[in-house]
Amino acid sequence: MFAALGHAIVKRRKRTLSIFILAVIILGSVGSLAFSRLDSGGYSDLNSDSAKAFKYLEDTFKVKDPAVVFVIHSEKLVTDPEVVASAARFEAKVKSEPSADSVLSFWSAGGAPTLKSNDGKSAYLFVYLNADNFSSFDALGGHYRDTYEGKFENLSIYASGGAVFANSINSKIKDDLKLAEAISIPLTFVLLLFIFGAMVASTMPLLVGVSAILGAF
Repeated sequence: MFAALGHAIVKRRKRTLSIFILAVIILGSVGSLAFSRLDSGGYSDLNSDSAKAFKYLEDTFKVKDPAVVFVIHSEKLVTDPEVVASAARFEAKVKSEPSADSVLSFWSAGGAPTLKSNDGKSAYLFVYLNADNFSSFDALGGHYRDTYEGKFENLSIYASGGAVFANSINSKIKDDLKLAEAISIPLTFVLLLFIFGAMVASTMPLLVGVSAILGAF
């Protein structure tokens, strides 16, 4: 069977090579879309008491986690008029984001004690997003972190929350994979060149491997 297959491929080698290259390009292009749909999660046991309690709160009282959590810090107390004014301007700026479904902070919540630190110099601001899928959730986490983290007037802004964590983790994984491949592929080629002693013979295993990876997506 393999002998017949080999003869057929050799006889139609140009057509076979063209079909192979076309298939790799198409499959690789389609498969590359999977990266933007990869979800990070699975850290909670859905059968645990805490997960069941949160599910009950979510279904019954429509409670949900904020996607982005800003910690707003000042050298003055969060109740200081200057800090209150700056925080109000920052909150208004965040509210103007098209992706912000709702925003809640220590100041807009009436000074809830649970939303400020023990020393009274830091407070929370929660952002609830209207993202409808993980890809946009991830991207928005990076947007809010890159846009708002740092200094705002007399305030120091720190970004956190599920969307920010997801974006940071996935970005780190992607960067590490790129670095790993940038090291491993050339190193593999050098080893193959040393083993086979010929350029063509060394290149073929790499081409087969890369093609298999792209096709497997």
